[in-house]
Amino acid sequence: MKSTGEVLGIGKTMEEAMFKGLVSAGFKMCHPSERRPVGVYMTVNDQDKLDVLTIAKKFGDLGCTMYATKGTAKVINDLGFDCTVVERLSATDTVIKLMDEGKIDYIVYTGKTDMESINDFIRLHHHAILLGITVLTALDTANALADIVASRFTEDNTELVDINALRSEKLKLSFTKMQSCGNDYIVFDNRDGKITCPESIAVNYVLPHYGIGGDGVALIENSAVADAKMRVFNKDGREAPQGGNAIRCIGKYLYEKGIVRKNEMTIETAKDVNAVKVYSFGGKVNSASVNLGKAELAGEKIPCVWKEEQIVNKTISVGGTNYDVTLVNVGNPHCVIFCDKVDAVDVQAVGSELENSEYFPEGINVEFIRVVNKATLKMRVWERGSGETWACGTGACAAVVAATLRGDCEKDTNVTVKLRGGDLTVCYHSNGEVELMGNVKTVYEGTLEI
Repeated sequence: MKSTGEVLGIGKTMEEAMFKGLVSAGFKMCHPSERRPVGVYMTVNDQDKLDVLTIAKKFGDLGCTMYATKGTAKVINDLGFDCTVVERLSATDTVIKLMDEGKIDYIVYTGKTDMESINDFIRLHHHAILLGITVLTALDTANALADIVASRFTEDNTELVDINALRSEKLKLSFTKMQSCGNDYIVFDNRDGKITCPESIAVNYVLPHYGIGGDGVALIENSAVADAKMRVFNKDGREAPQGGNAIRCIGKYLYEKGIVRKNEMTIETAKDVNAVKVYSFGGKVNSASVNLGKAELAGEKIPCVWKEEQIVNKTISVGGTNYDVTLVNVGNPHCVIFCDKVDAVDVQAVGSELENSEYFPEGINVEFIRVVNKATLKMRVWERGSGETWACGTGACAAVVAATLRGDCEKDTNVTVKLRGGDLTVCYHSNGEVELMGNVKTVYEGTLEI
């Protein structure tokens, strides 16, 4: 409303609707998954200190850096989270300096009503407005904000709704949960175009416990150049150019649903048109293979900061540690690291650091590899936008290509890649093309209301 400033947010969930409302009201939304720490400054009345525990836990679980005045900081520290003490504004300008340095993104303030506290808030709020920092003066709103940040909404993964053409009832979407080696996807047949914002579906329903669960969402659409088109979206709503396991699952779906009733088919992706083979018995497909085309090795094709034709065993420093990396793009960009014990690697910490490092302007998938023998590799994988997954098809292909470049494997040879969810088979052909083979399974089917 123009007079008092209210805005309307419509979403599939309360968090999505509130995200839209806050952004429309001018709130600047930040998330710890961005390439810098997210800071929260809190100072609350004594009567609010118990209620702030829930909010502090949510921000702490998200990995936010927390600052607070002495009393509030003690409550947060007692909860088991690190919190830096920052004196009141009337005592020091430290909080202003932190704001100027970009270290504070959210302020939660329920100060006292004495004149000193009021003057502190006026100055703090005025400076926050100049810097576009979100200031919250109600704990229920701060609690909702923490839920919104946890939900990972951005302006790119929320649906724009035409309020002049609102649906009279919820849209019912049939889906199939499919997986290969534990790399699972929620598959939708979207040839009718009903799904207009798959990014929002990925963010809302891919998370386990709160949604269907999975590593991503895969859409089947019409194609003018192939039998069908596939689009893949990661947990954060970002579209992936390719998905080795997903495209093989789509082949099974197309065959068993009678959409493409042939064992050899072509499927278009954002990256290319790929040849897929399904192996059926009694009308059911248990395994499938895909030719992912030629592996890209040039630095500009990854992309990364280096311009060499090949980046093999390049030493880089991330988080104070050196890593020897080999870079391969097989539809998706991959950074392959060879190590002795993949199970000992802190995949979440190292994977996240590498994904968001300055070396890779568009992010990167990270594979940790142990060479068992010339025909066997062991692998764990960190997927950009999704985190550690039990398997990754293009990651397995990148691992075999990298191992071949190092002389650990040979071309035109089937190499077994052992992942947490099972085994995939990869062949790096002499012509530079990479073929991925493995099982594909349907987990269950269901209906989603949005």
